[in-house]
Amino acid sequence: MVRYVRRVLVAVLLGWGASVQAQDFETCLTQALINASDEQTVAQLKARCDSTRDGVKLPERIIKEQVTEDSEFVITPHRQNYVLPFSHNANPNQSPWREQDVFPEVDRPVQHKEAKLQLSLKVPLWHRDLFFDNDGLYFGFTFKSFWQVYHNAVSKPFRETNYRPEVFYQTPLPFSPWDGAFFTRVGIEHESNGRSQLLSRSWNRIYVGVGFLRERWAIYLQPWYRIEEDAKVDDGDPNTPLPADGDDNPDIDRYLGHFELNAIYNAEDDFEYSSMIRHNFASGKGALELGVSFPLWGRLKGYLQYFDGYGESLIDYDHRVQRIGIGLLLTDWL
Repeated sequence: MVRYVRRVLVAVLLGWGASVQAQDFETCLTQALINASDEQTVAQLKARCDSTRDGVKLPERIIKEQVTEDSEFVITPHRQNYVLPFSHNANPNQSPWREQDVFPEVDRPVQHKEAKLQLSLKVPLWHRDLFFDNDGLYFGFTFKSFWQVYHNAVSKPFRETNYRPEVFYQTPLPFSPWDGAFFTRVGIEHESNGRSQLLSRSWNRIYVGVGFLRERWAIYLQPWYRIEEDAKVDDGDPNTPLPADGDDNPDIDRYLGHFELNAIYNAEDDFEYSSMIRHNFASGKGALELGVSFPLWGRLKGYLQYFDGYGESLIDYDHRVQRIGIGLLLTDWL
């Protein structure tokens, strides 16, 4: 009854509009209030209407992010956040552990089954309207870990953790075709596994990406350039380890390629399908990752992920991995 009275009063006072983009801010907000779901906040509705003032439509994902960025109690997700309690790797890479005699008493230091998890967040360093409307400068951090939780013989270690900090600038582009929105990112990124000497893997890259977002699907292409490092100096003595300074993996882009392409589709039944492709046209190597998320209860979703290729983790960057895993998804792409 209260909702009905509110709708009638608002409609009488300000009237109905024909199109959101053709209305002024107050009328847009009125229409948004009338059609809002119980889950939407006033801040989200204001952000949506404010985004139409200059004729550039912002997609729902960016609008929701802008709202959480203003909250001191919320950390905004960057990439997907998930926990896969069970995953199966068809061909685990045993070489780094055997070469270093990490677990000399165990024939297979790495089991086929393990847990995998990823946490990814971002915070605004300067937002918004730095150079253009609704742009911003961000710090992002992605943490991905592989846990041999079922391997009792080696005390269930986290065998590999990759740390991926980045700083990037993001801005919407000033046109909105096909009822969607283009945006671009420019950034610099470091990725490392935090280890030393022969188990150390790391690289630095700069990137310029462009994406297109609609209500239920998105595509994002991100080419990059690897920042070269000095080569390690080998003194020729096989009994002397290589120095810590220098490039730990000079051929990494041969396996990880020079770009990443992501495509996401959110279906009407709240199933979300995602794909990621990396490729190096010269070497023919790269990776394919496919994912599907599905509703469980509340905010939680189930998540099924398949990976085939190189670079799932830095320690295995030159080893082909075929993995399937299932678990929980905390935040999705769209």
